[in-house]
Amino acid sequence: MKSITLKEKEEIKKEEIKKEEIKKEEIKKEEIKKEEIKKEEIKSNEIHNNKVRKTSNMILNCIDKKGLNSALIGGFYVLIHNLIIFLVGFVFIFNTSIVHLIILLIVVSLDAVSIVFLHGCPLTNLEQKYLGINMCEERCNNIKKLGIFYKCDHEYEKQVELLINIWTLIALKCLLLLGFKTFNLKLNNFNNIYT
Repeated sequence: MKSITLKEKEEIKKEEIKKEEIKKEEIKKEEIKKEEIKKEEIKSNEIHNNKVRKTSNMILNCIDKKGLNSALIGGFYVLIHNLIIFLVGFVFIFNTSIVHLIILLIVVSLDAVSIVFLHGCPLTNLEQKYLGINMCEERCNNIKKLGIFYKCDHEYEKQVELLINIWTLIALKCLLLLGFKTFNLKLNNFNNIYT
């Protein structure tokens, strides 16, 4: 038998120490992974158990219990969509208050942001979900019947383009009103439309 020298003993101790350090690091990594998994579970529980989610689930359960059909719910979303479009148009046409028009710009901008994030208008998505067709498709079909064709069939791009055009019109009206005020020009308001 060979006798172990002092250097060899030191090397064996170093190797054992390294092995222990590696085991400790592996244990730490496993603990970190377990903590991350726990954090993810807590986050998912927070998402699924928050007040908005609970309220949404309660409303959906009530709808299921009442037996409301999807056509009625889809019609409700179409009504909301048409109401928003009408109000935006009404304020744009008949209002000369720059503050009101800026609020309108903010509303249109929020809709545009939601379209970018969701790749579609939320109300359009809900109409599609409950009715199987949405206002964007109907508008495109009507435009095609008139002989006007889009080069692209993506609803997302059409909606963003429409909102950009609306936003530009509202911003242009704001700039025109600012120009009128700057140069003291007044609109002839014979019928008291612009009060």
